[in-house]
Amino acid sequence: MKIDVRHTMAAFDQLSSKEVPAAIAMSMNKVAGAAKRAIVSEMEEVFDNPNNWTLGAFAVLPATRDNLEAKVITKDGTGEKHPNAYRYLSVQDTGGRRRMKRSEYLMRGISEGQYWVPGKDAPLDANGNIQSGEITRILSRLGQFEENGFKANMTANSAKRLAKKGMNARGQRSEYFVARERGNGRPSGIYKYVGPGQVAQILIFTPAAPNYKPRISFEKIVADVVARETDRMIGQAVRYTLKKRLE
Repeated sequence: MKIDVRHTMAAFDQLSSKEVPAAIAMSMNKVAGAAKRAIVSEMEEVFDNPNNWTLGAFAVLPATRDNLEAKVITKDGTGEKHPNAYRYLSVQDTGGRRRMKRSEYLMRGISEGQYWVPGKDAPLDANGNIQSGEITRILSRLGQFEENGFKANMTANSAKRLAKKGMNARGQRSEYFVARERGNGRPSGIYKYVGPGQVAQILIFTPAAPNYKPRISFEKIVADVVARETDRMIGQAVRYTLKKRLE
């Protein structure tokens, strides 16, 4: 985000040459902060019950008096619970097919490279997403951590708990199993044995990546805030600088 201050330079005439860069940086950071808040507000409006990680996915890289450029950026993350923010939010901005989740990549040996969506019996969290612990249990019970070189992700305590239940990381005697289509034998999903004659549908496999339509334009939100708030924030920065001079 860069601000064109040529039409508001009169406000800076009240400041010394040493004060101007700091005042510009302050105003830019105020605008960037307002843009970030506007993005959060829009996500709360557009998305269905977004979780805290999504709402906290953006941060401000502030301007300084020596670098008069402020940035509203997405945060980096790792794993299913805290993924790289731009990787999963970009399809909401530009539309298109989403990238494969880490768990989908790990399951490729049992899903034959398919994607997954929650089944009708999948345990969901307060935000309507499948619980991350359930995905971890599936990967553990069906041996996908070890088979794909991610054995380190299963702790010693997890291995002990599995052993006590007569289960192991290779999926033997596991309560989870892979269902297959009749005829071609293609994996159709993952089910969980919950009692005599009772199974729960946890994941459904799909060969096509989920496709999204554009729902929110982060760039437009920032641009609108810059156009609307710049003059006011510059005025605030100048008044603050003048007041500080008198202290």
